[in-house]
Amino acid sequence: MTAVQFRRWTLVSGQAGRRWRFQNRRPLNHPRVAYRTRVLGTRNLRAFFFDGLFSAASDVMPAQFLAIYAIALGASDADIGILAAGAGLAGLVALAPGARIAERASSRKWIVLLSGGGSARLLLLAMAFVPWIADGRTAVYVLIVLASLRWFAGMIGHPAWVALTAAIVPLDLRRFYISRRMLGIAIVGALAAPAFGRLIGSVGGIEGYQAAIVLSIAFAAASTALFARIQEPPAPPAAERLPGSTRELLRDATFVRFVGGILTLNVMAQIAVPFFAPYMVRTLDASPTEIGILATVSAIGGVGGQIVAGPLAERIGSERMLRWSLFVIPTLPLMWVFASEPWHAAIPNLVGGVVWAGFHLAEFNLLLEYAPERNLARYAAAHQATLLFATLLGPLIGTLIVAEWGIPAVLVVSGIGRFIALGLVSLPQARGAGRPTAE
Repeated sequence: MTAVQFRRWTLVSGQAGRRWRFQNRRPLNHPRVAYRTRVLGTRNLRAFFFDGLFSAASDVMPAQFLAIYAIALGASDADIGILAAGAGLAGLVALAPGARIAERASSRKWIVLLSGGGSARLLLLAMAFVPWIADGRTAVYVLIVLASLRWFAGMIGHPAWVALTAAIVPLDLRRFYISRRMLGIAIVGALAAPAFGRLIGSVGGIEGYQAAIVLSIAFAAASTALFARIQEPPAPPAAERLPGSTRELLRDATFVRFVGGILTLNVMAQIAVPFFAPYMVRTLDASPTEIGILATVSAIGGVGGQIVAGPLAERIGSERMLRWSLFVIPTLPLMWVFASEPWHAAIPNLVGGVVWAGFHLAEFNLLLEYAPERNLARYAAAHQATLLFATLLGPLIGTLIVAEWGIPAVLVVSGIGRFIALGLVSLPQARGAGRPTAE
């Protein structure tokens, strides 16, 4: 229960164990002002929130149009699979050293700035110059190498980013704050995807993709500048830091079962993911503008999903929300099988946007709530390694299927495999409530 003491102008929350000030005789966690106090209430929360928005705008081009850029350079369906698999392998290799660096470095913020916030974005810029330094198959191979290096640079900083997120976002705000940040990211994606598609179509040819990359870098620069404004909590002296333990992680049977189920699900998903864009271009005859519109439909679904998922996660918990989303995810690739026009893809894009939004929010919250604080970097690395291994293995399997039977076959296999994975996911119970609340 919550007690309000008007004489002292404070609010005491029995659940969170903290005191809130009043403003104009209204508690700061009143619905009308909760967003400002719980999301934009401090310099760190503001910087981290808007960093996410600009980063999301920057990521639209590599996420939505990189495969189409590769096709414009002459890539085959098999090359698209290799592009996705190479990125997954590079990121997977980066996570173990990334976790060790996060545990030993005195500043996690600078790890993120030098990796994902710096090197990875410079490598994205280098992709714009590929047509000027190579052509034909060589250009495709250079693009694959640059994309793989970009993922390596980004994933080196991922464990540090997760640990820093847990440090700067108070535990009692975390579910609401992360859901609102993801909502903002989804809105930006909904607006940016058609804008990038329009830019590519208006400029035309290879130059359109180069212009999109330059715009991405502009957004990336703003994101890096905002992230640099975060005031990182001081780290304890090196002698006082408890080292992470991989052995302890492997003995955590609940977490091992959880990541095992997530691995199976994501492998089945990644079998099909790299081939959606080629399917739209080659089978449904979609233009870059139409691809941008369809990406917007998915982003709109993500916005709706985040609007619902945030309050739902606070009410029913991350475990139950993840479980509900798992029942819909297997049907998504099967919807694509029946598409014969570009607009038909709007249905799985919209439904997928809603369901995956809730799934990813619940999955990330479970990681932060369940992982022991001193071992968080290694748990984050293990979880991300699971996802990246799926992006490596899934496209390889998908490439073999496509080479033998075509893209429709890979959609069917992905749907059936997701149904099988549904029975393998074991959910850990959140235990983060036992951690001290950050004031």
